[in-house]
Amino acid sequence: MSPTPLPGPRKLGAVGANLEDADSDGLFEVEKAVERITAARQAAPRGTFVLNARTDTYFAGTSGEVFAETVERARRYVDAGADCVFVPGVVEADTIHQLAEAIPAPLNIVAGLSNTIPAPTLFSLGVRRVSLGGSLARAALSGLERAGRELLDAGTLGFLDGAIGYADLQRRFSS
Repeated sequence: MSPTPLPGPRKLGAVGANLEDADSDGLFEVEKAVERITAARQAAPRGTFVLNARTDTYFAGTSGEVFAETVERARRYVDAGADCVFVPGVVEADTIHQLAEAIPAPLNIVAGLSNTIPAPTLFSLGVRRVSLGGSLARAALSGLERAGRELLDAGTLGFLDGAIGYADLQRRFSS
C-alpha cells in the first residue's frame, strides 16, 4: 500500500511561507538553501504561493562580511524562485536601505526585536514588508508580568486601567 500524497499548499489554504536558511546548528551551506527554495518553488508555483526566503546572516555572525554574504544569498534565493527576501536582525537604517537597493526582490525586515525603527521609516528606506515576529507576544507577556508584580507587591489592580471590558471583549471576538 503506497502512502497518500500530501495535498499541495493551496489545498491546505496556505498562500505563503518563510523558508529559513538556518537551523539550531547555524546557517546552511548556500547550495543546500538554494536547493530547498527550488524544491519549494516547484511544489508551489509562482502566482499561487508567496515564497519568502529568510536569511539569518545577521543572527549567525557569518565568517565573512555579513552585508556581502546577505546580498549574495538573497540574489541566489531570488534566482531559485523566492518572491521576496526576509532579513531579520538588521538594526541600522543605512544598512537596511543598502539591502533594499542591492536585493532584486521586495525586502522584509523584522521590527521590535533589536530594531525599533518605526514602520514608516522602514518603508521609506525601501522595505516592502515589516514583520513583528514575536514582538506582540513579548509585549503581552511583559504586561502580564507587570500585572503579576503589581498584585504581588502592592495588591492593587492599576494594570486594569484602560483594559477592554468583558462584554466588549465578547462582542469584538465572537464569531
